[in-house]
Parts: sequence; C-alpha cells; structure tokens
Amino acid sequence: MLLAVGTRRPLRVLHTADVHLGSDAYADAGQQAAHQERSRRLFQRIVDRVLADGVDLFLIAGDLFDHNRVPDEMVAFVRKELDRLRQPVVILPGNHDALQTNAVYDRTEFTAGTPHVHVIRKLNGEIIEFPELEVVVWGRAMEEHEPAFQPLAHIPRRDDRRWCLAMGHGFFYPAGQRPERSSPILADEIRDTGWDYVALGHQHVQTDVSQGHTVAYYAGAPGFEGDGRQGEGAVLRIDLSIDDGVRVRHRAV
Repeated sequence: MLLAVGTRRPLRVLHTADVHLGSDAYADAGQQAAHQERSRRLFQRIVDRVLADGVDLFLIAGDLFDHNRVPDEMVAFVRKELDRLRQPVVILPGNHDALQTNAVYDRTEFTAGTPHVHVIRKLNGEIIEFPELEVVVWGRAMEEHEPAFQPLAHIPRRDDRRWCLAMGHGFFYPAGQRPERSSPILADEIRDTGWDYVALGHQHVQTDVSQGHTVAYYAGAPGFEGDGRQGEGAVLRIDLSIDDGVRVRHRAV
C-alpha cells in the first residue's frame, strides 16, 4: 500500500550515463585493447559504487554502449556485472545505443534472467513502477537522434504519493535559447515537469540544470575529464527524503 503524502520513505539513487562501452576509440589494436579494458574496469567500479553506497535504484541515462555493433562478449560482460546487483536498474537508450533496427537491446535477450534490470523501450515514453520503493521512473526511448525528437515530450503529471524520477538523453537549452541540435531538452520542460529529479545524459560534463523546484543533472561521462582526457571517473548519488528534500553528491569511482 502506498504511503500518504509526506510520509514517503527516503530513497537513494545512483545516476550515471555516457559510459560508452565498446567504443572504437583507437585504430591501433594494442591501444584499442587497453582502452576496452579500462572501460570494463570503469563499469565494474560503477557497479561497486552501487553496492558500496547501498543505493535503492540505479539509473543509466543513455549511451551505456558506444554503438549497436558492440560484440556479444561486451553485452555478456555488462549482464554479468548487473547480475551482481539486486537493486532495480533502469537503462534508457541514448543516441549511440538507440532503439534502431538491430539495436543492442533487441538483438540480445538483454534482460533475460535479470528481472531487476529494465530497459525503457516505448518511443512515446513509459513509466516503470517500484511500489516497494514508493517511486516511479519515466523515460522516452530514442529511435533517431534528430531535432524532432524531444526526450521529455509526453511526460505525465507527477504522482504526489510517490517519488517521481524522469530520465532523458539530449542537449540542454537554457530559457530563451533556440534549439539548434538534435534531441533538445528545454529549461521550461524540466521546470514544468514538477518531478523530483530528472536524470540526464548526453553532455559529458557533470552539470546542474535544475529549474524551478525540479532538480535535474547531467551525470557526465564517468571515464573522462572535462577536456575529454581519460579520468578517474565519477557518478552522482541522489538522496531524497521528505525532511531534507533532494540532495545530489559527486561520487568518485
């Protein structure tokens, strides 16, 4: 049974995006192999952080994979890592791993045997409910990264009885700025959701884009510094409670 407004249980969430596993970053075979190994270790450390911080929910806001051609070995690696968790995991396809023909999430039984792992698949948006956590997660799957695609379009009204978390993958535009890129996310759209937290991906630097009473962040690409160099990596931890509101912390991996 859902708790009354004002008595929701505290919630702890880990938010990452733009891991880009399987990236073909180097032409040299040796450099490429080393890069792939670093990427695997990074994702293992992210899963370690989920476990160490005792989070209730793990959100991956797009581009977990760098492209839809990643080998089955990489997909198997991700499935094995996520199988270490018992917390719910929600994955939003991004522009690199979009739900196109032969998408990585379609050509493999990605969630088979892992009922705690959920992939947002509906192109007009869908809600995934977690009654035991008093939380709902909404996202809109991307099929094509284009100007007409609006990641936060069709988001429903918030449910005041539960924590309401949204996910989006696209480029942020401040109020009054005209969108010129694909998959625009407008400041007014974030503000008007009224949701508790919007977990964003696509921009590779951790950025606070909160609007009005809605807290919204880009998690950043965890394996890279702001100038694109390989970095130690970081994710975001979000603690939500009735007493303290929504608190966002940078967490190293």
